[in-house]
Amino acid sequence: MKEAVVEQPDQRIVDALSVWWQQLSYRNQAAEWSLYFMFLTGIFLWNQIPVPWQLERLLLVIHVVASLVLFPVTVVPFWLSHRRLLKRSKKKLLKVTGQLIDYILLGCALSGIYLLILGNRGDDLGWVIYMVHLVTALLVVPILIRHAAKWSVLKPLWSWCLPKANSSDL
Repeated sequence: MKEAVVEQPDQRIVDALSVWWQQLSYRNQAAEWSLYFMFLTGIFLWNQIPVPWQLERLLLVIHVVASLVLFPVTVVPFWLSHRRLLKRSKKKLLKVTGQLIDYILLGCALSGIYLLILGNRGDDLGWVIYMVHLVTALLVVPILIRHAAKWSVLKPLWSWCLPKANSSDL
């Protein structure tokens, strides 16, 4: 009778993946840029902002493709790897804003998937899902900016107006 031999994965590979996963959870500019890009391409699809139909059609395609590619490739891995930091953080503001971002991003992602698959068909449920997607998108950006203020890719926008001693205290 043969015994089943379970081969152990090379420890170096496991260690390298562990280090990569840990580094992924810190200051991920690609994830932040992706969220801002999806917000900008999506906000122009809001019916309160008049955009020519040809541009709106192009923005819709860009928004959907970016959401299907950028969100799972950049945001989701960062989001999942960032959980450990959220659990261990002693900074109340970062914990609260981080948890808010979790719930808001989840609502935005789920409503986006619904809109992608079924669309807004003009009924009450479609309108509610559309509004959930819009409101969560409008909420996530300012909370994200505050949450990531110290390391944000947008920091140059506000760091010029702060005294040098205070710009690192964001």
